[in-house]
Amino acid sequence: MTLHTEEHLSSFRLSTFRWTHGLLNRLVRASDVAAITVAAVASALLWPQPLEWNQLVVTLLAMTWSYLAMLNRSRAYRVENYTTLVRQSAQVMAGLAVAAVAGGLVVHACLGRIVLHEHWMVSWLVMTALLLLLNRQVQHVLVRMAQQRHWLRRRTVVIGAHAAGEAVLRQMLEPGQTEAYEVVGVFRSGPEDTATALCGIPVAGGMETLAVFAQDTTIDLIVIAESWDKAPRIFRLIEAVEWIAADVVIPFEESGVRPSFARIAPVAGLSTLQVMYRPFKGSQGIVKAVEDYIVAGLALLALSPVLALVALAIRLDSPGPVFFRQPRTGIGQKPFSIFKFRTMTVDPTDDGSVGTNSRHNPRITRIGGVLRRLSIDEIPQLINVIRGEMSIVGPRPYVANMLVGQERFSDMVRRYAVRHRIKPGLTGYAQANGMRSNALRDPDNARKSIEMDLYYITHWSLWLDLRIMVRTIFVGLAGRNVF
Repeated sequence: MTLHTEEHLSSFRLSTFRWTHGLLNRLVRASDVAAITVAAVASALLWPQPLEWNQLVVTLLAMTWSYLAMLNRSRAYRVENYTTLVRQSAQVMAGLAVAAVAGGLVVHACLGRIVLHEHWMVSWLVMTALLLLLNRQVQHVLVRMAQQRHWLRRRTVVIGAHAAGEAVLRQMLEPGQTEAYEVVGVFRSGPEDTATALCGIPVAGGMETLAVFAQDTTIDLIVIAESWDKAPRIFRLIEAVEWIAADVVIPFEESGVRPSFARIAPVAGLSTLQVMYRPFKGSQGIVKAVEDYIVAGLALLALSPVLALVALAIRLDSPGPVFFRQPRTGIGQKPFSIFKFRTMTVDPTDDGSVGTNSRHNPRITRIGGVLRRLSIDEIPQLINVIRGEMSIVGPRPYVANMLVGQERFSDMVRRYAVRHRIKPGLTGYAQANGMRSNALRDPDNARKSIEMDLYYITHWSLWLDLRIMVRTIFVGLAGRNVF
């Protein structure tokens, strides 16, 4: 494998979703609903029955709801259950028994008679049972495959090369935990950590080493193994890793205390306080990826004639390439090259730190002024979305050394690095609310834009993305800060 290919795969791993137990449970639940629905439609088409279609739909809804309620109550939708066929079959049949009673009651209300013994109802229930059991056989095979390929194993980093870190590692290396956790690195939390290895795992280095390591390695879980009497250090460590797209936990002795500001999560048999959550994991990651590729693909297809004309106009207007490429920082602080239409004359000494702070900048070309005014110069970033480097919506990827006043943007705002927990976006919550690059030259606006980015990360929803896209089109593409 060439170095180029390895770098590409590394970027792909960092930018794609991870399988989680929650995602797998939701997929199993959805497949059960699909099996029940297929059985209902097939039975209605194959056997004569006295129900109208609207009555059939109500009966199906009652059966599905009662089946899911029964399985949820018995905690049947858990990964450990899917590998035991006997347990799965018993849970399915128990749920189906409850569903049959619920469906029978609805039909009795519609027809005025008990129908569980009638041929069409028996056939319906038998077909439902067969499809559900067949469905669980398939799930059994798929879950075994996922476990064998370690799709559900959480890639874990332990911070703390001392006794507390060693205690966490012992728990994770227990035979019953190695299928759930893969320790990919152990790092020192401070200069007094002198151990070179813990539980046979070499200590890779300090926090500076972790910062480099995390740019090229997928990390699902970070365990800060520090005692709570070192709270100031714990807070510093949290700040040091908050840009990494991973769950962050701290071992915690409950002692009857259940804090409301954070979740107590079990990790390898330990109680831990979860202080940060990996964004877009599981089903959220799938939804976000589907949104990105569908919107970017359709936009490129629809705008391809415009893009061709713009490219021709740029070549005729001034010498130089059609596209302007500039290094930016992406998810996990991994650098990538952003695409834009070139709107200025070529200057090899321009590092982007000052930017274009005036629409009368003499370097802006005639066609470039029009492209910037209409924000057409940003459209090639759809290519970055297709390449998996950006999202349609997310924090904008600013120039690494962009100046706000006389200070670097990334140094001025304390939590700037948190933006790198997710992919940068073609547009963002801040940009849709008027925080374009020129507005960010004001320090107060710069801080406000970061607050908006952090709000987006913690409050993401598909509906929020749609609102941002619509607002960008009708508000963000115009105004005094666009040039």
